[in-house]
Amino acid sequence: MGTKTVIAALVCVALATAGCATRVAGVAQPLGAGQDQPSGGAATTTSELGDPRTVDVCQFAPQDAFKAMAPKFKLDTSLTDYGSCYYSLVLADTATPPKVTGGYLLSVETETGLATPEDYLKRFQVSVTAKQQDGRTVYVGKGQKDVGCLRGITLSGGQAIVLEAKNSSSFPDADPCPTADAMATGALAVLKSGSLKHNPFPAGSVGDVDLCPTLASVASKALGTSVTPSPAGFYGCNWVSGAHNFVSVLLSSDEWPPQIKLGSPEPFQIGNRLAMATSIGNDKLASSYVQVQYTKSPFGKDEFEIVTVNLTIAGKSDVLPQAKQVADDVVKALDSRH
Repeated sequence: MGTKTVIAALVCVALATAGCATRVAGVAQPLGAGQDQPSGGAATTTSELGDPRTVDVCQFAPQDAFKAMAPKFKLDTSLTDYGSCYYSLVLADTATPPKVTGGYLLSVETETGLATPEDYLKRFQVSVTAKQQDGRTVYVGKGQKDVGCLRGITLSGGQAIVLEAKNSSSFPDADPCPTADAMATGALAVLKSGSLKHNPFPAGSVGDVDLCPTLASVASKALGTSVTPSPAGFYGCNWVSGAHNFVSVLLSSDEWPPQIKLGSPEPFQIGNRLAMATSIGNDKLASSYVQVQYTKSPFGKDEFEIVTVNLTIAGKSDVLPQAKQVADDVVKALDSRH
């Protein structure tokens, strides 16, 4: 796949008095101070999608969804990750040569814990309203320019397919909402067909591991107390203790070293696996990220499964040694499942 096109928000660093929940491709997304946990139970492996962890997310932006928008269009998959698919869409007229009339960045994600407008506001910082479309509840919202238009299709069990359309830099003032509507219509048609594509996990993949129950004892040990789990989609989990202390683990696909870098990462190894560690924080709230190269990724010949572990503890100035130990424990727990 070569160098990945990473669509990411700015990394928000948790401070002593305020926390954040970032949405960054390839970076764990813990809950900090002042953040409520997403609603919903543990990530389930059964739903109307079949196994939602293996469902091919890219199919929910079908090519013919955009035919009504422009006589000519080009839809390219620019990034595929666990539970996510990112695209670029270019619309053009029938002139010779064609005149480009709009350009957008699109994303499709499978999510858990999205059952109410409040859930969408917490997760995406977008206010949404519900409407009925093709027999389903679809949540509709528009955020700032870096968010664009969002459409959430409700599935059973608090699961959802979330579609977003944002303006490309070449067309910053265009309205992305018609594109988001077209995406939703296309995804609804795929769901209605009942013929869903699935991509089996390769041998040894972390993708088929339910992270919340598998790593609960690791998180409890790291925080020294019982922890409250909160799934982060189908490929991540947060464990929270109190208002400021948490562990999070997220699976992603990336090159090595990872394209998303936090601070100045320090290379080291966990057993025979390459890893990188970074400290972020201050003297009142220490936070460290560890990224581990786990196994080959199914999404690109030059990519790997990346397991990202974050440990954040209030009242400390450095938790890097502890974060490395947590990452070691995480890897051992994952290895024991294969």
